[in-house]
Amino acid sequence: MKILLIIIFITVLGAFSYFFFLGYKSQTGYARGLVDSKLSRCPASPNCISSEYPEDKLHFTEPLDISDYKFEKLSQAIIDAINNTGGKPASIEKNYISATYTSNIFRYVDDFEIRIDSNSNLLHIRSASRVGHSDLGANLKRIQQFKNQFKSSKLL
Repeated sequence: MKILLIIIFITVLGAFSYFFFLGYKSQTGYARGLVDSKLSRCPASPNCISSEYPEDKLHFTEPLDISDYKFEKLSQAIIDAINNTGGKPASIEKNYISATYTSNIFRYVDDFEIRIDSNSNLLHIRSASRVGHSDLGANLKRIQQFKNQFKSSKLL
């Protein structure tokens, strides 16, 4: 019985160590940025959500319609929504904004990217984990929180 408890303890300790290592590993890196004027495609793993490629059903979410927003106030509304949902803006350009979100327990860093498509009046969003295979739905939840926060902004 004592040996079984020791084996269980070592296994749990190993699992926690591995998760902390992944959190540490995710501290380095950066958002992928725009590729051919679009957000990067999601990898095959289920830890990424994007509105840029509707044919990718596993990773797709609807983009936001921004036709009612004043473009001179749009970037500030995006940054405010990122800040209000726990993100930290990293790069702010004319039609692209990136941010990072860090989980509380294991300190995983995820990348969050926005592309402002002024031709189509759409806000394309991509949220992806830097490490691991699954995100347990964290990226989709983050995008939904961002959308709700952005829609409730008073910068119309």
